[in-house]
Amino acid sequence: MALLLPIEAAAQGNVITRARAASADGRRAEGIALLQAHLQTSPRDVDARLVLGLILSWDGRYDEARQELNAVLAQTPNYLDARVALMNIEWWSGNVKQARLIVNAILTRDPGHTQARLVQQRLDAKTRPWSFAAGYTRDTFDDDRQPWEERTLSIGRQTPVGSIIVRGSQANRFGYQDQQVDVDLYPSFRAGTYAFVGLGFGVDQVLYPERRLSVDLYQSLGRGFEASAGFRRLQFSETTDIYVATLTKYLGNWMYTGKVFTVPDPALGNSWSYHGNARRYFGAAGTSFVGIGYSHGYSREEPRGSGDLVRVNGDTIRTRADIDLSEFLAISMSGSSSRQERAFREPLWQTTFGGGLTFRF
Repeated sequence: MALLLPIEAAAQGNVITRARAASADGRRAEGIALLQAHLQTSPRDVDARLVLGLILSWDGRYDEARQELNAVLAQTPNYLDARVALMNIEWWSGNVKQARLIVNAILTRDPGHTQARLVQQRLDAKTRPWSFAAGYTRDTFDDDRQPWEERTLSIGRQTPVGSIIVRGSQANRFGYQDQQVDVDLYPSFRAGTYAFVGLGFGVDQVLYPERRLSVDLYQSLGRGFEASAGFRRLQFSETTDIYVATLTKYLGNWMYTGKVFTVPDPALGNSWSYHGNARRYFGAAGTSFVGIGYSHGYSREEPRGSGDLVRVNGDTIRTRADIDLSEFLAISMSGSSSRQERAFREPLWQTTFGGGLTFRF
């Protein structure tokens, strides 16, 4: 038996390789026949049955493919590739409800799964493409200064190639008031490759920059890793350029992210900001999360206005929760506490609370 096991494994691999090669050459009927003959003698070979289901789905024979893939899952319920193949079949055949159920099941176990996230985006674009959100943030300090406030309203649209969000913000700080209009784009190029492009325009250019440009490119690296590199330009009376790099690791229901911002300055030297986050995803769709983070540098993780670029050593601990109350309604809550050093003065403590509601329709 010990001598026969390697021979059997080699034969199995040879059949799968030959069937895949035949399918790639356009000889799908030949590949299907090879696998069906093999499964007559080895009915519990789930790898061969998975490939059979895949080739049948590529040939448009969805009912037969479902039967084979369901047989794989009946034998090995945690076989993720079989579940992904079923998800694609339901999406290709227009079975939106069943596709969403499978997408949710995949993301519940693996929130960073690139193909499932792409199909989820396309499902949202088809069934509930619009969203409306309102948010409020309040910053308080331990000295005599007045609290900062910011209110936002946004409307978003999911499309098959990505999402677009238009947002209006109003800030009250230092006794001044200012507004900003942002347009954020999230184009998807393929599963695991997408981008973020943000354009912002300040109304009075008092608290917000006259213009703001943000660009990030994200790429899945495999094994749950995702990396991004980006650029920010904030046009105040002088232009501030910011460079950013991010590395993310998905591990089960957890996401761990490290991010670095740097602001080059020939006169004062480069200013650096470091951020770390951990999120735990949960819920029926696998998109709700609670998270905690730590930052050294800027008090905010994403610089947007004049108050976010103070060149001081600051340490911030923050928490955030985004929770889907239903498939149409989500709530977000955040809080942070920041200690900022000041020359010849006691450190300044800044406490931030925020919340928001999002309606999808």
